[in-house]
Amino acid sequence: MGTCRTCNTESSLIAGHIGLCRDCIMSRPDYSIPLALKRHGQSRRHFGLPESPPRGKDGIRCRICVNECRIPDGGLGFCGMRKNRNGKIRGVSSRNAKASWYHDPLPTNCVGDWVCAGGTGRGYPKFAHCRGPEVGYRNLAVFFHACSMN
Repeated sequence: MGTCRTCNTESSLIAGHIGLCRDCIMSRPDYSIPLALKRHGQSRRHFGLPESPPRGKDGIRCRICVNECRIPDGGLGFCGMRKNRNGKIRGVSSRNAKASWYHDPLPTNCVGDWVCAGGTGRGYPKFAHCRGPEVGYRNLAVFFHACSMN
C-alpha cells in the first residue's frame, strides 16, 4: 500500500518508493515526472549505478544500446556492466554478453504481444502452429542481464 505524495490517495497500485498515483502523474507531469526520476535515481544510486546514462564530455561512447552512454575514465555505464578503464571499455560486449534463457510455455507471459506468434497466432502458418494462441508449445525466452533501457 502506497500513498501519493501529491494528493495523499492510498492505494495498492502506488509504489511506496515513488509515491505517485496515476492520476497525479497524468494531470501534473511537470511536478510528478521530475519527482519520479529523482526517486528512480536514488534507487539506482543505492546499488552503485549511475542515476542516468553518463554523458562524460571526454568519455568513451558505448553503442551497445539506445542509451549511448559516454563513459568517463573510471566510470560505469548505465547498465552497470560496462566500464571505462584507462580509456578502454571493459565488460560485456555485443560478442560476449551475459544472458539467461528458459523455455516459456505458450501462450506466453514473456512477451504477450503482437511480436510473439505463439501467443497470438500471427503469421500462421509460417510463424505459428495454429490460429490464435498456441497451447502445448514452448517459446525460447532469452534476456540480457543488466538491461537498463527502463
